[in-house]
Amino acid sequence: IQATLDLYWAVIDSAHAALMKVGEVPPTPGHVADLLEEKLVRPGHLERHYVRTMREFYELSRRIVHRELKEVSGQEYEAYYKKASDFVNRLRKFIDEKGYKAP
Repeated sequence: IQATLDLYWAVIDSAHAALMKVGEVPPTPGHVADLLEEKLVRPGHLERHYVRTMREFYELSRRIVHRELKEVSGQEYEAYYKKASDFVNRLRKFIDEKGYKAP
């Protein structure tokens, strides 16, 4: 469970970093997906499925914190790990892009 929460924090931290690159103050985790949609997806900097990934990890974290989810199988963890890695790598690519200037 803790390892799964660590994946959530990797996703949220990379989303915050990407939002800071576009000049946004990082919001609370519950609002990150909406701001990603508005500031990165609509202008064409990020694909929409990454917003779904952010929402999925937010909901997952809520289920863990509220003890609705008490264990994660190895297979489930692997799937979460792949999604989190893809998300972090994609946002790192956006953050590292040269030539982007915040409005």
